[in-house]
Amino acid sequence: MTLAERVARAVDAAPVIDLHTHLFAPQFGAMNLWGVDELLTYHYLVAETLRAEPKLAPEAFFARDKAAQADLVWDALFVRRSPLSEAAAGVATVLAAFGLDPAARDLREARAFFAARRVEQHVEDVLRLAGVSALAMTNDPTDPEERALWEAGLAPDPRFHAALRLDRLIAAQDLKAELTRWIARMRPRYLAISVNEVSAPPRAVLDACREHDLPFAMMIGVRRAVNPRLGVAGDGVSAVDLTPLERLAAENPDVRFLVTTLARENTHTLCVVARKFANVLPFGCWWFMNNPSLIEETTMMRLEMLGPTFVPQHSDARVLDQLIYKWRHSRRSIASALTRRYGAMPVPPTDAQIERDARALLGGIAGEWLKA
Repeated sequence: MTLAERVARAVDAAPVIDLHTHLFAPQFGAMNLWGVDELLTYHYLVAETLRAEPKLAPEAFFARDKAAQADLVWDALFVRRSPLSEAAAGVATVLAAFGLDPAARDLREARAFFAARRVEQHVEDVLRLAGVSALAMTNDPTDPEERALWEAGLAPDPRFHAALRLDRLIAAQDLKAELTRWIARMRPRYLAISVNEVSAPPRAVLDACREHDLPFAMMIGVRRAVNPRLGVAGDGVSAVDLTPLERLAAENPDVRFLVTTLARENTHTLCVVARKFANVLPFGCWWFMNNPSLIEETTMMRLEMLGPTFVPQHSDARVLDQLIYKWRHSRRSIASALTRRYGAMPVPPTDAQIERDARALLGGIAGEWLKA
């Protein structure tokens, strides 16, 4: 067996703890998104469709119901074009994993398949096919639908860990009281915020992290609504100055910071920051970075600069079924980077060493930070 085959085998076998998703446990009801129509109306594919069909106005697309939108996406990206983008190829991977034809002329077979499924069994099948043992949700108590479920005493599947999103909650008049309330109710594994530029969070956030021993996750570099006509598909990216992150880590050595950046240009600087501050953990290839070529490049750089002390990927999945393709595709990129680094070692690694490293990178390090 070649080195590449040994590494691929170990990476494929390692259970994943997915550090950041937008998924919901089955107990959240309709908020738990799955099925072919949800896959095809994911905002990555909406943006791609509206690019491929420039005569179709975004307003006309969004005026259709979800099934009609999905039909249009399928025809534009899968019937009249090849699914070469990562988002489109991902849908093909999911369909093939369930024995469905990713080259079908229409969605009748796929819709019938998903309609016949029970959600509980579907969750089990997806987690098994993706090799995911646990994941972190993104939970926003300012969302009325989600807030009502938590206040009704919802208890999620224990494999679906809460993560308290601060994007809108941070504007609360009494932030300390709100954090205390929602940490007690949700029992989140970390606090999280997505921002354009790095700035120190309110003192109440850092105090809550210390008091409850929770990491503070920062997803950096998103520019909202650069094309408002595309709705949630209209966000963009910017490279940012990470000097404030250095100050934040230096001034708060007792707070753990989970950090991912949206711009490729920031990935190297983040590695340098992490080399200097052990309380900074780079994680994942977020959003526009979630392409196999960039995942492999970023993983290589992190291995070269940090060794196996980071989390190479998170899925950022919004539709349950996306876990299958995001982790199948990411495992290939991670295994390729690991193989190249092992190949540079003067003494070849043993199978036990490869398995140890794969388990740490795919789930062990995330589990330690989440205390999962």
